[in-house]
Amino acid sequence: MATKIIKDVYTEYLSGSVIVTPPASNVEFAAGAAKGGQLLTRYTISDKNTARQIFRGGELLKAILERLDAGSSMIYAVRIGDAQKATLILKSGETDVIRLEAAEPGTWWNAIEVDVTVDGDSRTIEITDPDTEETSAFTGDSNDALVEAINGGQTLITAVKLADDLPDAVTGESLTGGTDGETLTNGDYINAIEFSEQFTDVSWVHFTGADTPALWTAIVTSCRNMVENVLGERFSILDMPRFEPVDSENPTPQEIQDYVDACIALKVDFTDRNAVFFAGEAKLIDSDGSEYVNRILSSCSGKMAAMSLQKSLIGESPGNIISLVPEFLRGQQVQLIQANINYLRTQSGIGKIIALSNNAPPTGETYNRVEKLRAVYSAGKQARIAAFPHLGRPNDEGGEGLKLLEEDMKRPLELMVQKGEIDSYELSVESTDEMRTLGEAQVTLSVNSMKAFEIILTKVYLD
Repeated sequence: MATKIIKDVYTEYLSGSVIVTPPASNVEFAAGAAKGGQLLTRYTISDKNTARQIFRGGELLKAILERLDAGSSMIYAVRIGDAQKATLILKSGETDVIRLEAAEPGTWWNAIEVDVTVDGDSRTIEITDPDTEETSAFTGDSNDALVEAINGGQTLITAVKLADDLPDAVTGESLTGGTDGETLTNGDYINAIEFSEQFTDVSWVHFTGADTPALWTAIVTSCRNMVENVLGERFSILDMPRFEPVDSENPTPQEIQDYVDACIALKVDFTDRNAVFFAGEAKLIDSDGSEYVNRILSSCSGKMAAMSLQKSLIGESPGNIISLVPEFLRGQQVQLIQANINYLRTQSGIGKIIALSNNAPPTGETYNRVEKLRAVYSAGKQARIAAFPHLGRPNDEGGEGLKLLEEDMKRPLELMVQKGEIDSYELSVESTDEMRTLGEAQVTLSVNSMKAFEIILTKVYLD
């Protein structure tokens, strides 16, 4: 049950025919370290080629590709970290004359090769792309001309004139000093959390590598503030620490149990309806066809994004996972379920399946499943969108505008019921004389989303 005071909503606006386009309910926000892309810049990703071209490598790229392989269709991806740009100074004797700087921070740009050829009073500067090995050549008889030609003729580097003297000859020099900023600080994550709040169409957020209770608290606090201040509906996919056995191919039973115990202990005092945890790792395939081990979280998130509202994740399998590392025993699965931690399991004839879709709500919380919470949040979002045409209009005397507001807010909810996205709802709009003077209406919305349930499979013997 949610009750909100909405200002300036009952009006002379005669509607009864507002058509609401359902908002996207599967937009993901992913932030992390990468080898390419500008820092704290949102990139909208819907395909793997674009992701590779922008981010070039790193944990963020892995998280994006794993999501896309599992079913994601739209990701707002943001690179964070203390990455530095690679540079090369061209000289004339001991004088710095032209500064070449990578277009983006990262180690990838350290491999860009530069050659300078002297031809009388002119210079030719050649810039070679390390991936394609294609070379772009720029010729000029002044540094102004060279800088203008370089900046206008390619996108790998930018050039800045430092002095008038033409540069000396250079053969096979490479840019240096580029770093990826792979080690993320709490400050990097906090900046990303604050940055994410401007994107109100995001359904859930994931900050790769943020695996401490302090960072979890910052993330879910942001989500809660977004919801309570009616800025957007979202929940968070939270990282557990990595599973790091001595031999990743053959973890011992004790190492697996220690990992389960550590995960449970870490979140024992952490509860929030907007938090979703996944424990465990799996073997995946990267863009080059090489196998690697990573958290299952991004693949499971991508699977969630591909699901229709209110559809259960039970029995669903992220197709990009080769095998689980580790495979939890039955008793360990029970421990994780009791602690509201999700995981993957194998089942004969089915493969890797998502066993549950719990969030981590406080005791007594009504909405304790991901699919239910998604449906509730989407219902609130669509009802508010339907109310937008009523905002800021003059008050009417008979209260007709108030009735129209209620009718328009119910219309998208009725559609959700028809499509099976919610089971039922109750919505009412009220306004006292005092509230009318202030231009306020009290809207109360209750959404019932109860279709998701655990399917219990057992053997049946017939006599």
